[in-house]
Amino acid sequence: MTDTLQPLIHKAQLLGLRVHVARAGLCLGDAARALPLEDGSIAVEAYVRRPLLGLLPRRRATILGHLGPAASRILAPAIAEGRPLRLRIVGLTPEHLAGPQGPEVHVSVWGEARG
Repeated sequence: MTDTLQPLIHKAQLLGLRVHVARAGLCLGDAARALPLEDGSIAVEAYVRRPLLGLLPRRRATILGHLGPAASRILAPAIAEGRPLRLRIVGLTPEHLAGPQGPEVHVSVWGEARG
């Protein structure tokens, strides 16, 4: 019997962005992956555009940023148990459109409901 995926987090902002959002080639609906970090937080990785020698197009898996403490607490048990998670990018605010708060990337997380 297969479990139906349920929304665990509808929309969570990534903190500590490590990419230039406008140049990364990210789109709404792109898949992402959750990776546990040593400090207990959870990093989010996705494929971004990284040209080889500035000319040849290619995409590489890159850590975009990390989830906040509340989102990390929600996902930590699922990651520790190895349950499948589905992360998607649901919000993008590139640098040229961002206000004083800076660029933003938001993700949603779906997983098996346990209860």
